[in-house]
This record gives sequence, C-alpha cells and structure tokens, in this order.
Amino acid sequence: MTTIMPTDKNLRHAIAWIEEHRSPDHSLRLLMHQAATKYNLTPNEELALERFYQDEAKSK
Repeated sequence: MTTIMPTDKNLRHAIAWIEEHRSPDHSLRLLMHQAATKYNLTPNEELALERFYQDEAKSK
C-alpha cells in the first residue's frame, strides 16, 4: 500500500527525522514529541503527524 506524504514542509521533515531515528528501542510517541519541538510544528501539524502514524499502523 502506498503512503501519501503530507505536503507541509515542516511535517515532511519531521516524518523524515522520525524515520531516521525510529527503532524498537525508541518510543514512537517520544520521537513524535521531539520532532514536533525540533520542527516547530503547529497543533494541527502535530495532529496530522499523529494521524499519519495511526494510518500507517492500520495499513500493516
């Protein structure tokens, strides 16, 4: 299944950063929080980030 990438630049960078740092040793929630801070995501972008990973989990 193809994953649709968000169009917002900060959100794309946050997802790329999370994917670089993602491992079984790291909490996805913690990585999402760190990425939101690092890329100064708005509350709506944070919700979109959460939905992105929820949709990813559902497609597995």
